[in-house]
Amino acid sequence: MSSYNFKDTNFIVKSAFIAAIYAVITYLFLSLSYGPLQFRISEILVLLIFYNKKFLPGLLLGCAIANLGSPLGLPDVILGTFASFLAFLFIPKAKNLFIASLFPVLSMIIPAITTYLLTENTISFSLMTFYFMLSEFIVVSIIGVIVFKLLEKNSSFMKFIKEF
Repeated sequence: MSSYNFKDTNFIVKSAFIAAIYAVITYLFLSLSYGPLQFRISEILVLLIFYNKKFLPGLLLGCAIANLGSPLGLPDVILGTFASFLAFLFIPKAKNLFIASLFPVLSMIIPAITTYLLTENTISFSLMTFYFMLSEFIVVSIIGVIVFKLLEKNSSFMKFIKEF
């Protein structure tokens, strides 16, 4: 994490702002944000890391704060945030936005395992994992990619993202 300047007040404020946006969006759509079929709209923001990896600390903090509201409690805060962290490490390495969007989808295996082990289930682990990955795919790989492809056309927005 050497490219992150945690002594720079401007960077800290921007990261806190991103964390707050992620958490607030998650809580605004609370009923959609948790469970095997979770359409966490805030997950669209993870694609910011594709354009600039400096968004990672803020998004990671936002995810941890959002997971505080999870019915699974502390295990989801720790393991769900870890799953996001793993995805965040790979997103900047992708050659294109769609491929980058697949890392959060794949990382959903961790929340699926957590949910399966900590709740009473009437569905198989495979089906639960499919639901987690499907909902993440819809939000990030379909909606998120479309949103960011449209935003790429806005030079002011792209300049802001690159200079973060």
